[in-house]
Amino acid sequence: MSPEFRDESPEPVKSPEFRAQSPESGSRATTLDSGRSSLGFATILLAILMGTAGCLKSDKPKAEKSEKPARVEAHPSEVDIYRIVLTPKAVERLNITTQPAEMRSVPRTRLLGGDLMIPDGQRIPVTAPLTGTLLQVGDTPLPVAGQRVTLNQPLLNLTPMLPPERDVPNAVERVAMANAKATLVSSQIQADGDMQQAQAQVEAGEIAVARARQLLEDRAGSRRQFDEAEAALNIATQAFKAAQERKTLLDELTLDAKAGKASVLPITCPHDGIIQIVNAQVGQVVNAGAPLFEIVDLRKMWIRVPVYAGLVDEIDASLKASASGLSNSGDSVPAQPITAPPTANALSASIDLYYEVDNAESRFRPGERVTVQVPLKGETESLVVPRAAVIRDIYGTGWVYVKSGETEFRRERVAVAFTTDELAVLTLGPDVGTPVVVDGAAELFGTEFGAGK
Repeated sequence: MSPEFRDESPEPVKSPEFRAQSPESGSRATTLDSGRSSLGFATILLAILMGTAGCLKSDKPKAEKSEKPARVEAHPSEVDIYRIVLTPKAVERLNITTQPAEMRSVPRTRLLGGDLMIPDGQRIPVTAPLTGTLLQVGDTPLPVAGQRVTLNQPLLNLTPMLPPERDVPNAVERVAMANAKATLVSSQIQADGDMQQAQAQVEAGEIAVARARQLLEDRAGSRRQFDEAEAALNIATQAFKAAQERKTLLDELTLDAKAGKASVLPITCPHDGIIQIVNAQVGQVVNAGAPLFEIVDLRKMWIRVPVYAGLVDEIDASLKASASGLSNSGDSVPAQPITAPPTANALSASIDLYYEVDNAESRFRPGERVTVQVPLKGETESLVVPRAAVIRDIYGTGWVYVKSGETEFRRERVAVAFTTDELAVLTLGPDVGTPVVVDGAAELFGTEFGAGK
């Protein structure tokens, strides 16, 4: 290469000092220094403004924060037991009352199911006494099922007759007619004797009254003797009237077997009750002994309670039980144990117990299912608290609130074995003597879960 070519080679890199002295580099350095100066000025201005705001801050005191009426804290060791601390004002407003948990001797009971049935002997069938035609009693409506009837109430009339297809009755009909005639004649004779006896008693009563009146007027007798004689006369007079009416009614009944005709026989109700079944209608020809009605007396009813055979020995069948309907709409009624035919069911391994309940108000119906609380043998000391003190959560778990301080209450789990009208018998609960919240337990429960007053 020539020396001129070597002189045109690139120059060595300039040092930083040399670049800083170039015109372009100087311009960039000036801009950077200007930006730094602006940032510093902004920082100083912000500090001045903050100091001024601090100086201008109002010297007004802070408003006191209102105190919450209750504070719920988790128990330090049990996650399912909680503690509530109320203010004295909240305790007074909730009107909380407590009673101590205690041990009591409580009769043991067991709740079982039962079904109602008509007692034996309370189904009364009404049959036709003779062959004849049924007639309506005046303008009285025809008997229907479910109708209430009373003793001796006329239900239908019966016109006895012989079968129209035969002129001569058969042996059975002749016997029936003879029995009916003999019964009628016997009743007429007895009614005549009763009327004569009642008439004699009336005559004797009149004589006794006249004698007592005379003695009273002569001041030889007492007013009491006269009153007693007059009362005896009144009783005899009423008995005579009843006997006379009975004789008049029986004298009007006549049977004529040869003509196949007879007077009308009334068919009356033999007992108070309800007509359950109607088997005949007006105008129907019925044979002797044909069923006409079935009347049931439901003023007393039986309850059949199937009991598992292994539990029978624990039940005290000599004590009264209590029964109530499945709707629990009303109070329970006492059920008296009775002696009934022994029954059992091999398929369910159960033995039946029977109780009787009063049904004068028609509260129960035959075949209805009921719950029966039967007593068990022996009484044991059990932990009890007032029934109103027990509350239950959405899972059915029982809880009570115990007073652990002046304004502090703690919720504890309980296990209820059974309840009475006023007490809850517990198998798990607080110690004896622990004050348990009665009035206000529901309010504490709502306070703990955010729904209190």
